[in-house]
Amino acid sequence: MGKSILELSYMVPCATICLLSSVKATFFYVHQEVLIDVVKKLKNIHPDVDDRKVTDEITIEEEELNDVVRRNVNESTKFLKSLIKLDLAICLGVVVAFCLQPISAMGYEYWKTGTYKVTFPFNVKYFFDPYSKAVWPFVYFHLVWSTFISFFNTFGTDTFFFAFCVYMRMHFRILQRRFQDAVCEREGRQFVEVVKRHQDLIHLADQVEILYSKSTLFNIVTSSVLICLSAFNVTSVEDMGVAISFMAFLSMSLTQIFLLCYFGDMLMKSSMEISDAIYNSEWYQADQRMKRNVLLVLTKSRRPCKLTAARFADVNLTAFTTILSRSWSLFALLKTVYK
Repeated sequence: MGKSILELSYMVPCATICLLSSVKATFFYVHQEVLIDVVKKLKNIHPDVDDRKVTDEITIEEEELNDVVRRNVNESTKFLKSLIKLDLAICLGVVVAFCLQPISAMGYEYWKTGTYKVTFPFNVKYFFDPYSKAVWPFVYFHLVWSTFISFFNTFGTDTFFFAFCVYMRMHFRILQRRFQDAVCEREGRQFVEVVKRHQDLIHLADQVEILYSKSTLFNIVTSSVLICLSAFNVTSVEDMGVAISFMAFLSMSLTQIFLLCYFGDMLMKSSMEISDAIYNSEWYQADQRMKRNVLLVLTKSRRPCKLTAARFADVNLTAFTTILSRSWSLFALLKTVYK
């Protein structure tokens, strides 16, 4: 259509984030049985926090474990709620900036000149003339509604990922204390129960890998494009309204991929901390049979529960630094070509 690089850079990030949201929601729909199973299991194993005190029925060790559980549950819940509010505010800021910018520009133009030109948040093409003043409000509403759909597709899948990683870290921390108490138990019944819980958590991580593996690969690949083009628009565009919109878009892209890598890294580290807790327990006082079992669990826990981008790369903070490096290289190249 003969568009310039600057005009194309407006459209590509919006089309990419729309496609990304559709990909994420599609894999949730395809694997909805796995999703429901993960939610049910997390609900079933969620600790029952109570305020019981030390009595004849509850030993001091059980009360200490109860305090550990209560503290971890409260900390995880508060952290997750704060994080969701932050993510919601950033994403809504992008939606509001893009949806209100054309109306603000039209209002300013009408105030200055007494006339206005019909515009939309995005470049559009319909089978009819969308710039007709009779149909303009309906087309505008359709674009805003579509923007919110893309937003909630991304926000919903991401927040479930955050919640899963936060609660898995909580379970691994509680499991550390339970392993320490179970190692020195003579009968070994508690140790068997704790090992089963450890296996359940590993299985949960494998199920979430099914949910997110392919969409995460697409997310990582497109993040470099989103960050690069958003930064290019912020530094190259002359329209302040468009620059502010893409500044919000850049903040959202950086936050989204950082949180994805941060929580993937959190899951890996928390799963490996089990081995440190077992090693720091009083395993040397256990019998030979228990020592062999402890060695098996210790070896197993050294292999982290991790989420990958379709097995091509691990989702952790190292991946985030790689994405930033690649984005900067693309940004520098694009600025050079544009000049």
